[in-house]
Amino acid sequence: MPMANESPYPLKDTLKRARFDLLPAFNKQPTELLKLFREVLTLQQSILSHSWKELDQQARLCIGLGYGEYRNLQGLLESTNYLHTLHHRMGLEFLFVLRGIAIGESRNQWAENLERRIRSMDPENRLNKILVKAEELAGNKLSEQTLTRLRKKIAGLDERINLQESMARLANGEIKNIDLLKAYFPENTSSMALRLNSVADAVIMCLSRGLLALTHAQFNIALDTEAASTDFSKRNIHSIKTIIKVFSSLLKSGHKRIYSALLLGKSVEIKQACLFLAGDIESKLPQFASAQAVIHNTITELLRRGSGGLAERLGDLAVDAHFLTRIAIASQAACYRLALGCEGLNSDRETKNLQKNIYTMPFSTTLPNGKNIELSKLEASPEGEFVEIRGFVEEVTSPPQEGGMLLSHLMLKDPSSNAEANAVVRFAHLPHAGICPGAFCRLSGTYRHHSSLFDGKPAVEVDSLTLAEIGKSSFEVSFIRLANRWFQPWRSNANLYWSLGAHQVDEHSEATLGAGELLFTPLIRP
Repeated sequence: MPMANESPYPLKDTLKRARFDLLPAFNKQPTELLKLFREVLTLQQSILSHSWKELDQQARLCIGLGYGEYRNLQGLLESTNYLHTLHHRMGLEFLFVLRGIAIGESRNQWAENLERRIRSMDPENRLNKILVKAEELAGNKLSEQTLTRLRKKIAGLDERINLQESMARLANGEIKNIDLLKAYFPENTSSMALRLNSVADAVIMCLSRGLLALTHAQFNIALDTEAASTDFSKRNIHSIKTIIKVFSSLLKSGHKRIYSALLLGKSVEIKQACLFLAGDIESKLPQFASAQAVIHNTITELLRRGSGGLAERLGDLAVDAHFLTRIAIASQAACYRLALGCEGLNSDRETKNLQKNIYTMPFSTTLPNGKNIELSKLEASPEGEFVEIRGFVEEVTSPPQEGGMLLSHLMLKDPSSNAEANAVVRFAHLPHAGICPGAFCRLSGTYRHHSSLFDGKPAVEVDSLTLAEIGKSSFEVSFIRLANRWFQPWRSNANLYWSLGAHQVDEHSEATLGAGELLFTPLIRP
């Protein structure tokens, strides 16, 4: 059962907590990546100061900086891959020479001479000299942990190489896991990829968070500058549908280009298709967000003059537009992740699985959708029926629960009949997702006459989408899920969709934060 929020200033307390939650991830990053996190965290300051033009500028800076670092990372991956190939070729040549010695008559004498030479080299003394030079160049002393790890690597070097055993195995035709060869083959590719992936995480974070901020900045700027049409009627619905259809086509065609490139299995075509779509999204989404502000203002005007039915039709379109916006933001992050995954030196399991399973994966599939029920007729629905309801948000809360469970409550209203209905969503904080009073909402779930999640009262318990399973039969879902670490179109996998809402600061409430995701969503999910 939802409990009353005991704090008199819940917004201020939550913001403080959210800000400090970001600091550990921020502090653990390498120095060269700190500028990315610093610029992204600056986005929050613009929101808290309610300066949308400043947020717009900072968002564009993040996108530009992120793309510049993406190009640097792309160059690093290409050069690293080239060096890896070169070292591997040299290692194979050394293997060929050693195997010739191993099967020859002078093998034992060669091994004894090498062992004697290694002992006389005094590797510990040579390491100490190198460390002194390294500290002089760096200007500070190496940590004791680093020194211990380096000395451990050279301790007992002659014993660990085990020359006689290595030569015997080479003579038998073995080439894997031979101690003598480890120094001549390239560094383990998985450890190299992990380091590069941490850089990729920060780069995509900067790009994705910048695009999300740009969307909210453009929406809120347009709310104040774009006046609603006072003579809006049914005839204008077609124009709104056309705007949404054009943007939907842009995303669909971009996804199909990537799908086709994956089927061909050519890395160059995949990267080109990904970057083409990401660029399209970054250039077209700001204007699409502004159009949603016009829709928002028009809905407000329609409700003011009592045109509830027309406001609902427009609200449904606003929901579609916002979900396309969320798909676009996720697609941008997925594009950059997939493009980097095509560089060869990458241990990204999800990207590899997508490339591996693409040949048996349909392009798209239908998501679960309940029976469309008007709010005025919901009470007549059978217990346990899977329904879809829609309406304007009257209330949205996520109060603390006993046991610490996260639960959100929505009250929807139909302006035509004044009917109301309650819905509950597990494991989600909807005010932090940006759902505000006045937004239009569409959701599917199970209708309960006596919901245990709502103090035994009637409510729709919102369905949770099994996106991992759905992704196995849908390229679109599987591709979009590549963005999960940075942005999730379906909050907490809930079968829930809503329209963009204005961001207004109220010290006593969290329910007016249309740009709440920028304040409360983790920069990078584990």
